Amino acid sequence: MLWRVIGAGSLVWGGIVFYILSTTPLPSHPNINIPAYPNLEFTISTLSVVWLISSSLVKIGMILKKNWTRVSIISCLCFVFLLINMGIIQANIQSDKMVSPNNNPYPYNLIAAWFVSWFWIDLFLIMISFMNWMRKKWNLV
Repeated sequence: MLWRVIGAGSLVWGGIVFYILSTTPLPSHPNINIPAYPNLEFTISTLSVVWLISSSLVKIGMILKKNWTRVSIISCLCFVFLLINMGIIQANIQSDKMVSPNNNPYPYNLIAAWFVSWFWIDLFLIMISFMNWMRKKWNLV
């Protein structure tokens, strides 16, 4: 029952955050020049979509009491590579003045909380599956 509540709650949380983010315009800064890296942008878009779909499937699996460990692994890998690629873009941003999200931290905090909460749920499921596998392998219980 706990897994169903966590799965349903995280899906609702994701839906609310996705709706808020789609209706809230993010502030832009005119001094930011993002170099044209179409491959990097495509990679980030692809990783974002794959992460969103796989992580949503993990939450649906929690509701249906299915253990989709492989999907959780894909979700976590996409999340890590997404962070790496976003870091590469951020490192390549050239501007005279550093832009900090302190002017309007609400959307940035919301995005970070959503990403991290879903990542930790997926990682927790992987760890539980690993522990169950170890228990079966060593005949502990």
